Amino acid sequence: MIEVSRESYEKIFNKIEHTHTVNGVDVNLRFKYIQFDPNGEPKIQLLIDTLINYFTHYCFSAQKRNIENDLSPSEQEWRRNKLLTEARKLFRKWIGDGSRSGEAGEMILWFLLETVLSAPQIVAKMDLKTNPQLESFGSDGIHMKIIDGILNIYFGEAKLYHDVGGALNSIFKSIENFHENGLNKHEYNMVTTHFKYLNNDEQKKVFEFVTDQINSQEIRVNHACLVGFDWEEYQKLDTDERVTFIKNFEELYKDDSERLTKLIQTRFDKFSEKHLHFEVFFLPFKSVQEFRDKFNEEL
Repeated sequence: MIEVSRESYEKIFNKIEHTHTVNGVDVNLRFKYIQFDPNGEPKIQLLIDTLINYFTHYCFSAQKRNIENDLSPSEQEWRRNKLLTEARKLFRKWIGDGSRSGEAGEMILWFLLETVLSAPQIVAKMDLKTNPQLESFGSDGIHMKIIDGILNIYFGEAKLYHDVGGALNSIFKSIENFHENGLNKHEYNMVTTHFKYLNNDEQKKVFEFVTDQINSQEIRVNHACLVGFDWEEYQKLDTDERVTFIKNFEELYKDDSERLTKLIQTRFDKFSEKHLHFEVFFLPFKSVQEFRDKFNEEL
């Protein structure tokens, strides 16, 4: 069920190694970054191009994307182009006048969940967001993975903010509301109607879970969060410190990861859902707004 190739991920993203932990909660902190191209620029355009190449995978269920083998090569190509055009229209409709600008971040999180965690998307949510006949759901995506017989459900929260503190505040507020308002149960029920292809055993387990037929001990609820933010260190790319900055990038980011860990620790200290598991992806940008604008231009 994994749609995104690991090779696509490895051409764009990298990570720094760290030893930071968060007290009082089960969380994996993942400090990702976008690689530099040979000219010393972050591979923003490659990221955008790659996301666009996966538009149809992100937007539509496997059923809808299935192209019959009995079609001629030209008919298959026409069908693929038609789906891509439809996917672009879905994105344009959703972002509207630009006030809804989170979709690019949500797609990055989808990309990372598929490649890093190998947790496929269960609900093709763009259809739900833009189809007036269907009801959209509260999180930014639902992914699942069975590990050692335990069904892991990942609810996504993606935020791209100028300020990392603002991104964290928004994520934690969304997750608190998600549980306080019972949206988790609402989304479980969405799965039975709109989930993508699973094998029979997996379908049975998912259905039994969302209909409260199996013990909660067999289920692990996870929140997967993307924290995208402007990192002021990137401004050195426009100064005479450019070469030194690129050379020392990983060390600088590693040093700053301690600050980022302390910031998220303060949020978890006040957080009520400490029994859940979290996967947190930090992703610095030179400019979040510039990335959004370029992404929307490609639509």
